Amino acid sequence: MFRLVAQDGTQYPLTSPATTIGREACDILLVNDDLLSRQHAKIEQRGDTWVLVDLDSTNGTFVNGVRLRAPHTLQPGDTVRVGNTALTVHTEGGSPHTRQMEEPPPWQVSSAPGPGVPPQPTPPPAYPPPSAPGPGAPPYPAPAPVYQAPPTYGQPTKDKSIAYILEFLLLGLGWIYAGETGTGIAILVGWIVVGLGIGITVDVATGGLGCLCTGPLSILAYVLSLTQLNKYMKSRPHVFR
Repeated sequence: MFRLVAQDGTQYPLTSPATTIGREACDILLVNDDLLSRQHAKIEQRGDTWVLVDLDSTNGTFVNGVRLRAPHTLQPGDTVRVGNTALTVHTEGGSPHTRQMEEPPPWQVSSAPGPGVPPQPTPPPAYPPPSAPGPGAPPYPAPAPVYQAPPTYGQPTKDKSIAYILEFLLLGLGWIYAGETGTGIAILVGWIVVGLGIGITVDVATGGLGCLCTGPLSILAYVLSLTQLNKYMKSRPHVFR
């Protein structure tokens, strides 16, 4: 059985034919990772293999530091990065590269020599262990650490100015373009119902005097929405240019 192990030691066994990863309504739920999409990636069982698929996420899915462009068959030891979260692929029972011998090598089998047969010398081991350094000798140097290249996130793919223009034309459109579809739809529906529907009704009922109240409120709504949208895009420089 395959399992994913996070950096903090949390384990996610792959027990179903399809396992989703994301921030909302997923099998592996990572709600504290702001760079994760709601439905970010999926791991499918195809025969005896497990295949990783990116679900058109905003920030992409990476395997061993390389961005996923097509479904990838997972191997033990692979490092999957989604957002700010790194998950390492493991299998039950240890590393697949560890092989245990069912029988010892012939030269390790002890057998008593027959009558009149001189004992045979034991051959030396194939790889004798290094001897300890003598007194006063410098200790063996520690092995150099293995360099692991940091993951690359690619170039920003969305333009801030387009988000500003869409949000100015109609509240909510800029949020939808920025990838926050749920927030954008909520703002858009609220603006159409409250800002336009009720605002126009009040203006007609008061002969235009209602605009003295609804006008400043509309400007305030635009300022608040554009301010929050600007903060959201500045916190994701790898997405917006």
